[in-house]
Order: sequence, then C-alpha cells, then structure tokens
Amino acid sequence: MRTTGILGWIATAALVLSPTLMLSLRGGTGYCFFAVFGLSLFYLGKKAHRQRAAELYRRNRLWVWGLVALPAVVLVQIVVLRTGTFPALDPLLRLALVVPSFFLLAALDSRQLKLVQWGFVFGALGAGAWVGYQFMHPNVAYGVQRVGNDYTNPIPFGDTALALGFLSIASLRRDGHVTRWEVALKVAALLAGCYASYASGARGGWIAMPLLIWAAIDGRHWLGRARVPLLCLIFAGTAAFACTNGVRERIAQVGSDIRAFQSGNSDTSTGIRLDLWRASVRLYLDNPVLGVGRGRLESSMRSLVQRGEGPEMIINGRAHNEFFSVLAETGTVGVIALLLLYAGTMKPFWQNRGSQDPEIATASYLGITLVGGTIIFGLTIDVLTLVMNAAFFALTAATLLAWIEARKREMGNAQAVAAGPGAL
Repeated sequence: MRTTGILGWIATAALVLSPTLMLSLRGGTGYCFFAVFGLSLFYLGKKAHRQRAAELYRRNRLWVWGLVALPAVVLVQIVVLRTGTFPALDPLLRLALVVPSFFLLAALDSRQLKLVQWGFVFGALGAGAWVGYQFMHPNVAYGVQRVGNDYTNPIPFGDTALALGFLSIASLRRDGHVTRWEVALKVAALLAGCYASYASGARGGWIAMPLLIWAAIDGRHWLGRARVPLLCLIFAGTAAFACTNGVRERIAQVGSDIRAFQSGNSDTSTGIRLDLWRASVRLYLDNPVLGVGRGRLESSMRSLVQRGEGPEMIINGRAHNEFFSVLAETGTVGVIALLLLYAGTMKPFWQNRGSQDPEIATASYLGITLVGGTIIFGLTIDVLTLVMNAAFFALTAATLLAWIEARKREMGNAQAVAAGPGAL
C-alpha cells in the first residue's frame, strides 16, 4: 500500500524542516510535529489504513508501549492521584501522540523518508552558522563565553547541535554509494555541530562522543582497510579538541567542583547537581511507588530545604538528570516506564543494524545515534522536559522506524514480483 500525492509530500517537508528549524526557530519542531500528526488522523480515517496500522502495531508493540508508558504514568498522577501537573505532561504527550504519525509515515515511500537526513545536515550547519554570528555580534550572545539562543540555554543547544552533527555523518549510506559533494557537505555539518557544541560549553554532551563515533563508522564495510587510519584520525582530532583551552578549563572545573563538594562547598555547577541527585533519592525514599508527582519537584525540594534537609540551591524544577527527575517525580513505576522507553525505542534499530540492505542499516544506525545520544545526554540534563526535545526525539524515532518498515515492504513487493504471478 502506498500513500502518494500532496499528503505524503507535506509530511515529508515537515520531516525535513523539523531538525532544520530546531535551533533556529522557536516552536519550529513543534509545528512540524503537529502537521504530521494532523495528516496522520486524516490518513487513519480510512478502514484499510487502520488495518495496515494494526499490522504495524503488532510488529512494533514494544516500541509503541515504550512511547506511551511514561505519559500514561503521569496522566494517572494527574487524573487519579492529583499529584502530577498538566504542564509537566505537555512535553511527554509528544511521545504518545507520535504513534499515529508513525502509521502514516510507514506508508510513505522510503525515498521520501530518507530525505530527513538533509534536515540533520541543515540543522547542524545552521547551528554552526548561528554560533559564528553570535561571536561576531556579542550583543546577541547568550553569555560572554557560552552560546545558546533566545529560547534554550547552552546545554540543550550544545547537545542538540552535537547530535545533529553526528546524525548528519551517520546518514551516509553504509554501502558507500555516495557522491563527493554529499560527503563534503555532511562532514561540514559534523564539524559545524561539534563546533556549536564546543562553543556552548556543554560538558555533559561530550561523554556521548564514543557512542556517536562508533555509530557513525560501525557497519561501514566499504571503509575496509581505511577503517583503522580513519579511527586514528578521528581520535587524533578528538584529542586535539580536548587540548584546547576551553575544553581543558571546563574539564578541570569538574575536578575543582568535586574537591569543593568534598570540603563542604556545594555551590558549584557539579556540586549543585550532586545535591540535586541526593535530594531526589531522598524524595524517592519518601514516595517510592509513584513519586511526588510530575511537575512537583521544585515544591518538594523547597519542602526539604524548609525542613533543613538540603541547601537552598537544590530548589529547582529539574534534577539535571533524566533518571533522578523521573525517580523523584514518578517513583519506581516511572523509572520502569523510562527504561521501557529507552529499550522499546532502541530495540528495532539495534536488531536491524546488521541488515544487508544499506538503507535499513543506515536508518538503524541513525536510530541508535538518536536514542543512545538521548540516553547519555539525559545523564546531565532533563532532555524530555523540553517540548522541543521531546517532539524532535519522538518524530525522528518514528521517521527512522518508518523508513525501515517502508524498505522491508518495498523489498517484499519486489521479491513477490520477481517470483511471478503465482507468488502474488
């Protein structure tokens, strides 16, 4: 079954614009997300399309439930327990609402879905260009030494730019059938994304580099003997990057922050995080099953301070760690839902990474880059509390899995035609 015409191409345009506009237009990713969602409701209006969606659901149950579980937990908190808040549910709703969009996207041609790779490229190049503009015009910069934009701070800005850069290079076909200009453009996008991340000073995202590098080069059989020297070149570049004054200062600051924390001074970037994590565990122990309620972290932290169980700096709406925020706000049930989200979205990409079809393999490694990067970024920031991040993660994951499903459908149809009329 194929969906063609204006419906499919509008959805395709939204897929490309989603990463392109993520760091350059407030709400840009959200507009694209709901454009695809609206088209999916129209698509599912036909009985035949709903039957096709049911088949997709049966093949991807874990993926679907991984996206739905955490929003469902928060909804129970709001409706039944009256502990959660609707504003805190808003970003997580994107995870559940992307399921109908997946059913639509999986009906498109793979040639349409793979165009999302250019959104990664344009988004990374745009982030690098914005950083250059800020340095030339300090009056519009986020700060004196770090860059961001007017709707997100340097940490998510830097993490997102880094992810877009590596998604760009990971989108090169695994069989090596690429042109020189495509390689050059995607390498430029990688450099632009890394440059933007470096300029943001977001140290947490840098720990994802080993995974991102591996996902960019693993499975590229066409590298052959060039793989080892290429790895040496990448690690040499990483080492040179790490030796710059900015990186050395940011890394050295971690050590000094920890020493200060051990001596009783937690009023540092790292010290505040450690206090937040420790306070989150305390809140979890008081509310182990369903937590204090999504969106109640700041008020709960304030209560701890008022009882003398923590410094005033911990009064914050986020624990600066996805796991600890979910632990405190949604308890054991929420942690299980978060792990289900990670496992459910990673599983299809991991299973298909060794496919002999280069497009399926490419989409799979892009999915590993997206999900793996999100997990690691979540160690130092609450990724899914931002609407922008949740919408991008959900729509991109749906697009990449739909790309895999579309290729499998097309290959199955081609095999049936090759087998002759009796096989149809």
